[in-house]
Amino acid sequence: MNINDLRAEIARNNLSIPKLAKLIDMNKKTLYKRINGEVSFTQKEILAISRVLNLSPDKIMSIFFAEKVF
Repeated sequence: MNINDLRAEIARNNLSIPKLAKLIDMNKKTLYKRINGEVSFTQKEILAISRVLNLSPDKIMSIFFAEKVF
């Protein structure tokens, strides 16, 4: 997962992680765990985030299915 790219997309949409969590109906602690790689995103969660952030299929692949990026 490309955490930096996901955080950038959240910022580009003028959102914070807590606001994104609310928009996708997820507890903010859960979203932080997902973003920090402690727990993997489900397909349903990826779809919800993609819709809120208006991500293209290529962007979805580069963010959620990338090799670990440090």
